[in-house]
Amino acid sequence: MREFEELTKQIKRDYFDIKENINNPDKLMKLFSFKRPEFENIIHYLKFSVEDGLFEYKITTLNLILEPLNSLQYNSKAMNSFGEQINRAKGLLAVTLIQRLIATGVIKIVEKKGEGSMEFTQQETEQPGIKEIIDYVQKEPKANPLILQNNLFKKIIMHIKMYKNESQKMNELMSKVSAEKKIALKKNFAITLAGQVSKMREAYNDLINIAVEKEQVPVAGNILLRYDFKPAYIIYTSQIEIFSKILSTLQFANTEKFNTRELLLNLTGEQKSVIKLITKEREAYSSIVPFDRNGSETEKSFSKRIIEFLGKEKDWLRIHPGK
Repeated sequence: MREFEELTKQIKRDYFDIKENINNPDKLMKLFSFKRPEFENIIHYLKFSVEDGLFEYKITTLNLILEPLNSLQYNSKAMNSFGEQINRAKGLLAVTLIQRLIATGVIKIVEKKGEGSMEFTQQETEQPGIKEIIDYVQKEPKANPLILQNNLFKKIIMHIKMYKNESQKMNELMSKVSAEKKIALKKNFAITLAGQVSKMREAYNDLINIAVEKEQVPVAGNILLRYDFKPAYIIYTSQIEIFSKILSTLQFANTEKFNTRELLLNLTGEQKSVIKLITKEREAYSSIVPFDRNGSETEKSFSKRIIEFLGKEKDWLRIHPGK
């Protein structure tokens, strides 16, 4: 069958191009030729995958790509265009390629953005912010009531209260003094507030380190900085290969139009095996991250970082239209 032979060649060519550029984010993005609306669509679907993050995005997107093709079993002319499926497949493949680059360290993970720089020292990236610590104090007792008896947890609460009291006192005084005195007043309070932040952060980090060692309580913080995801490399590679095949097949069918029905139905037959491959990813995370028993927290963390990367790519196109 000529169509099968031609498709096989295209699948090999497309996957070769990906492998040639697999460690270069810029060149990979050029392969897809994304426009700003396409970046926005991918970001939109990632953001709405709130339950299981990237895992949810992959399963949902895969189903939206393959399930409409089932109509071809009963009517060979049921679908005349595959534009929507192609766009979804491009997004699915691109997201998985970015995920692999994050897991292998090619795309750096940062907690905050610096002017003109994407990288920070390990100490800067791993230090928790006040909001993270307060969120932990508010949420952790619901999952682990015994934490309220922990001295380090009590210490965190104490310094949070002192921080809030000092902040309130500063705001009250700032409204009463002259503009000249505000600068000196703010400097004095900044030293006090920084001291409270340092103490609550120290207690928080000690508590988290103990939790990691015991593998008993959920760990707040940046999962992608705390654990090594390189062992999942084979899973990412397998997903990339099959997602590339799906995209190549859809693009081939969209161009050829005729005698592609069987080729498309073959894709639907692989749906269960592809979902099983995605499930392996979840299982891998539960072994890499001790407290993340179902992998959902890791998936959410990956999703957040991928959204940040895609946002920067979209902004670059806004600054450089037509590129």
